[in-house]
Amino acid sequence: MKNTILTLGVVALSSVTFGQKLKLTEAAVAYNGVAKTMWMMNPDGVQPAKSSIIEAKEAIDAAYAEYEEKGSAHNLKKSKDEAKLFYYRGVIYLEYPMIMAVSKDEEALKEMEANQEKYEGIPFNSLKKSLEIDDYYEDDISEKMNMYRGLALQGGNQMFNDGKYEEAFASYAGAVEMSEVIGYKDTIAMFNAGLSADKLDNYDDAIKYYGMAAENNYGGSDIYRNIIQVLNRKNGGPSDEAYTYIEKAKAKYPGDINIIIEEFNYHNSKGDADKAQAALQAAIDKDPNNPIFHYSIGATFDEMANAKHEAGDHEGAKLYVEKAIEAYKKAIEIDPNYADAYYNMGVLYNNESYSLTNQIKNIEDVAIYNEKLKESKDLLREAIPYLEKSHELTPTDANTLKLLKSIYFTLEMNDEYQVVADKLKDLGQ
Repeated sequence: MKNTILTLGVVALSSVTFGQKLKLTEAAVAYNGVAKTMWMMNPDGVQPAKSSIIEAKEAIDAAYAEYEEKGSAHNLKKSKDEAKLFYYRGVIYLEYPMIMAVSKDEEALKEMEANQEKYEGIPFNSLKKSLEIDDYYEDDISEKMNMYRGLALQGGNQMFNDGKYEEAFASYAGAVEMSEVIGYKDTIAMFNAGLSADKLDNYDDAIKYYGMAAENNYGGSDIYRNIIQVLNRKNGGPSDEAYTYIEKAKAKYPGDINIIIEEFNYHNSKGDADKAQAALQAAIDKDPNNPIFHYSIGATFDEMANAKHEAGDHEGAKLYVEKAIEAYKKAIEIDPNYADAYYNMGVLYNNESYSLTNQIKNIEDVAIYNEKLKESKDLLREAIPYLEKSHELTPTDANTLKLLKSIYFTLEMNDEYQVVADKLKDLGQ
């Protein structure tokens, strides 16, 4: 009796093993049928591919369900067979949604949408699991991931250029996941996923993917500045959350002007002027006689002042204008022949005049209007000596001459206007 039970057990065990392997083989055969249709390049192959992928999915689901049910007692004793199960589960679940989408199978699409997390998780987790178990399918997985990663990046670039940032984000994020399957850090895809999410004001994903790029040393200090600015938007201004990234960036890129300015901005927003100035001064003290450093500080504050004006916060722009002027003047003091610093000073005063002129358009009180108009013209007069010095240092720079021409015209300085107009004519402008 004992021998009979043992014999029946062996038969049963054999049949279970054969059944599981049979389902796995069915899945593999059906999936290979998908590849033969060349559905990506051949529209006529979509329907045959659909039939094959449905058959493959049913078979792999059955094989995997049995694998799960048996747990450690499963009958795929060879690591190669177990790796095969996860390989085919991964590639089938990877292509199934694509084929259903191309074939416009509404019922399948609704089912996938209802189980989105499942369909997103299975393909890449399964392929990773296959590689963990055995490297038998390593080349196949690498080839598959690189092919689809290339398509995802290409599609992402097209979608981004077309302004379809949601689709671009999905493509770039997919490329990141595919690269992770094969142990590759695609920092460009990480950054582009962050940038696409940033465009959508999808703050959490922007921070996630920018953060991944930063951790892999992509983008230098600029990537941290991106994260800080996203967090500032998310939190309605400089925040403690953003400050943690300022600290990280300072540790990684000490002395970086953009991060220093972000720290200045953070402390200033908290009303702590002493800490704000100390952050700036600490950086200056490291290289006090470097005119380029002071110029960079000025240019950054200048940019921030313009952003405040564009947002309608003209009062908020004043501090940044003062800091920009202070920094530009210091750069000129150190290097009296620094043409760019003179030019930027002239542009700053011109921009301030333009902003003030726009602000007073709706003032009905004539006396107040005339007073403000005089202020606007005085700002233009402030610009002239800096632009004239810039022209002296760079006599063939057309941008300087064009700005001088515009200012002379506004201030009715006719003789000066004509001289500049003739110089531009000589330059072919």
